[in-house]
Amino acid sequence: MRLVLVDDEKGIVAGLRKLIHRHLPECEVVDSAYNGVDGFRLIERHRPDMVITDIRMPQADGLEMIGKAMEAGIPSQFILLSGYADFEYARAAMQMGVRFYLNKPVEEEELQECVNRVMDTIREDRAKRQEVDELKRTVRSRDQAETLRIILAKGGEREGLAEELLRPDGLSPEDCRFACVLIEADGEGEVLRETVLQPIFRHIDAAFGAFRRVYRLRYSNDRIAALVAHDGSIDEKDLLLAVRRLLEQVKTELNRSLSAGIGRVRSGAEGIGESFEEAREALSLKASGEQGDIRPFSGLHPYPKKRDPIAEIKEYVAAHCREPLSLADLSARFFLSPIYLSQLFKQKTGETYMSYLARVRIDKAKQLLEKTDWKVYEICRQVGYSDTQYFTRLFEKQTGWKPSEYRRRHTEG
Repeated sequence: MRLVLVDDEKGIVAGLRKLIHRHLPECEVVDSAYNGVDGFRLIERHRPDMVITDIRMPQADGLEMIGKAMEAGIPSQFILLSGYADFEYARAAMQMGVRFYLNKPVEEEELQECVNRVMDTIREDRAKRQEVDELKRTVRSRDQAETLRIILAKGGEREGLAEELLRPDGLSPEDCRFACVLIEADGEGEVLRETVLQPIFRHIDAAFGAFRRVYRLRYSNDRIAALVAHDGSIDEKDLLLAVRRLLEQVKTELNRSLSAGIGRVRSGAEGIGESFEEAREALSLKASGEQGDIRPFSGLHPYPKKRDPIAEIKEYVAAHCREPLSLADLSARFFLSPIYLSQLFKQKTGETYMSYLARVRIDKAKQLLEKTDWKVYEICRQVGYSDTQYFTRLFEKQTGWKPSEYRRRHTEG
């Protein structure tokens, strides 16, 4: 803790210095003054944690000095040196928020007790400020993640959203270069749980620390999207090195294998969406089962494919129809709001998502009835249903036959 001493009696200042040095090793006297005017200058210069000051001094008394420091927004804690004749001064100081006093002459134990109480107060205040700052950072990070979520879902078309994302960091879309990185957890069915997601986020922040800003968020259960923004040129070699460093650090410290697709460096708000589509396409070319792969888009194709979320959802449903596939599950995986996804699916396919899912599952069940000798309850579970009676009713509604009848007719035919 850093202290400033202010008293018009040099002997008292010297005595306090010795006592603090001898009994309070956590404290350092950084400077001292002998009147309120010089005292304020020192407080303004050093912004100490604590000030021990006399009340009655020439040029400006202790209360005037404290008032000026408070007006200047200097968050120092003050300890007043007071005598019995200073009661009215002390009462005025209490009204200003000063809570700590030392009676003259200052005793060693009293000094230690008072300074320790002040240090406890300072630590508590710092902890509260840190908690508030952390909460503000968390809220801001979530707000930025939601903004980035919309930008990526909309293809980066909306410049206003890009401005909203960048403005708190003093950036603008017109002045920035952007590059998107899509990071995927290796391993079939691998999920990035919150306990590992936050450490990976910290590694992302560190790996891209040379650039002005990196924004990151969970893109799906097994993917993280990162947007690198820089108010200058971005060397793609530097970007590649940062991604490689990230993957190596995560593998070494978290024992997690990740792969990444890297979009090209782009400019302007629309460049965010373009770079993200490139990162998606680059990552899609990763060989099945391959781990720790890094695929830059540069040189793969002249143009990225336009994202077709409904085609992707259909492909995913066909491959994972035995898993829970609610609209909420898919909206989280494919980065779309449930309402928007529901409307888009109906618009593009002419049927609701739930009716499409039921049709895919029943078609899969028909194939299993034709090609396997599995029991009906086994097929029910293989296509994502846990209630055999419900599955049987649904199958009959869609095909006109019960599962056992369908199998018998197919076998006889």
